Amino acid sequence: MYRFNSIDYDILMHPKLDLKKLYVELTSLCNYSCKLCFRQSFTEPLGHMSRDLFKKLLKDIDDLPEIEWVVIGGIGEPLFHPDFRYFVTEVKKKNLKISISTNGSLINDEMINFLIDIGVERVIFSLETGDIGHKWNRKIIHTLGELIRKRNLKKSGKPVLGIEFVLTKQNVKDLPKIIDLCREKEVDNIILTNLLPVHDKLVGFSLYENPDEHIHYVKEFVKNTTIRFNLQIPEFTLLTERHCQFVEKNAAVIRWDGEIAPCYRFLHDSIEIVYGRKKVIFHKSFGNILEKSLKSIWISKEYAFFRFKVKNALFPSCTDCKFRDGCHFAMTTEEDCWGNSPSCADCLWWRGIIVCP
Repeated sequence: MYRFNSIDYDILMHPKLDLKKLYVELTSLCNYSCKLCFRQSFTEPLGHMSRDLFKKLLKDIDDLPEIEWVVIGGIGEPLFHPDFRYFVTEVKKKNLKISISTNGSLINDEMINFLIDIGVERVIFSLETGDIGHKWNRKIIHTLGELIRKRNLKKSGKPVLGIEFVLTKQNVKDLPKIIDLCREKEVDNIILTNLLPVHDKLVGFSLYENPDEHIHYVKEFVKNTTIRFNLQIPEFTLLTERHCQFVEKNAAVIRWDGEIAPCYRFLHDSIEIVYGRKKVIFHKSFGNILEKSLKSIWISKEYAFFRFKVKNALFPSCTDCKFRDGCHFAMTTEEDCWGNSPSCADCLWWRGIIVCP
């Protein structure tokens, strides 16, 4: 039991072994170099997760009885890791559900058969039109179609197939192409999210900076897809409702080198440009599984209190604060004006502007 003292209250917390979803970054490397990718602003070394570290992770998972999902993704391309199949096979031996986020370019016929035969539950392809996103080409479209065709032949229903599409002012007019593709290939899920600029050249491409100009394309898209597809769409304005998908779903993220972060945003040192303001993102780790167990990190006092504060929105909102343009707290995630460290006060995932798979 942990006790936290505030001015008016004493808070007693009983941390639980309730980690349900684990995001695993097998690698921070990628065979692409997309202009919109967060990797464009990384200031850290890149690398692959080692087998020894992965074996330690598998051992630690046994002590967390409520884990249901392992999401193989991160900021790199998971299939770029030379041991990708080994990792997937070992996770499946734990009878856990697997979701894979990929650009699709490294999936060949042999890999398609592997993903279907081993029973991966979900595969999400990142696809965009335009010249700043993931490449939209015949090979990847063919791969998507073959994966669905072979899945249907086996009649297993696995994997569920989805497309994640990063909306920009450049590509929003192409949404009808997404509808046609998903209908033709029998895609199950469509995830739309917004562009978060990571360098100055992307400023001005985000829809939410001036949504009225392009929102009719999104509304028409929603009208034509809601019945047929499982659809996730972002917000385009700052609303009262806010929540963190990672905290609400009892999720954590493990970086390729073993550091445990609360979300993708705090996984790496990087740069964001939030409504025209440059913000330095410092990674936040609550521990490394090479030094501690995942169980002890999850129920640690610092991590438990962080989740409590996020779940109860016990931090300010920089995005709609009248002092945001002149406040030094808004320049980094190091600390906010309420004393929270790290600070989630400018997080566009929290506001629903950016959507997580």
